[in-house]
Parts: sequence; structure tokens; C-alpha cells
Amino acid sequence: MYDIVFYISAGTLAFGAGLGVKGMLDPMWASRLVRLQPENGQPEGYAEFRATFGGMFLGLHLAALAFMIFWGEEAGVAACSVLAAGWWFTALGRYLSYSMDSNIQHSHVVRSVAIEVIIGLAIAVWPITTLLRL
Repeated sequence: MYDIVFYISAGTLAFGAGLGVKGMLDPMWASRLVRLQPENGQPEGYAEFRATFGGMFLGLHLAALAFMIFWGEEAGVAACSVLAAGWWFTALGRYLSYSMDSNIQHSHVVRSVAIEVIIGLAIAVWPITTLLRL
């Protein structure tokens, strides 16, 4: 059981890193994913997609995966917990935006919040199991 949850968390981190690679190599894909466009086709807008939806995703998920594998259980638990919290607070921010802002498409928000909560849970399953074992 313990090995399974380790691989669920590790696989989800690898998925997040993969999203980062895709965002770095194809900023238009990231743009469509989040439903944002660079203003007037400004090249700086594409750099922002490469940086935030590429580099940030790749770096954070890859670092957490490295902590899991190379720096021991405590470091891995801490890194995964922080990253899972980041996914959950992203979902919270999106939900608050849906609740407080106007003209937001319901189906997109529900789908996005669900995905963010599930990814956070998948990342957190190993740290939670590890803490429960102690």
C-alpha cells in the first residue's frame, strides 16, 4: 500500500512537471488552457506563459519529486505538502473568483476546481500516508 501511494504522488508530480515542459515549449497551448491571451500579441505575454505555466510548473514539481526521491522522507513530505497546498489554494482562489466576480463560466470553474483539488490530493496522498504511519 505504501509503495502505491508513493508512486501516485510521484506520478502526479511528474505530470505537473510535464505540464511545465509543455507550457515552456508551447506557450499558445498554455494560453488556451487558462483562457488568456497576450495583449495585442505582445511577445512578452508569451514569455509570461513560458515562465509561469512552464518554468514555475516544471521547477516546483521537479524539485518536489527530487526531494521525494533523493533527500529523504521528511524533505519529501514537506515538499509535497507545500505543493499540494499550492494546488488547493489555487482551487480556493478560483472558487472565490467564481463567487465574487461576474460573467465567469460555471462549467469551466467547476471542472478547473475539481482538477486542482484532485491533483492536490494525489500529490498529498504519500505525505498523508507517511504522517499517519508515524
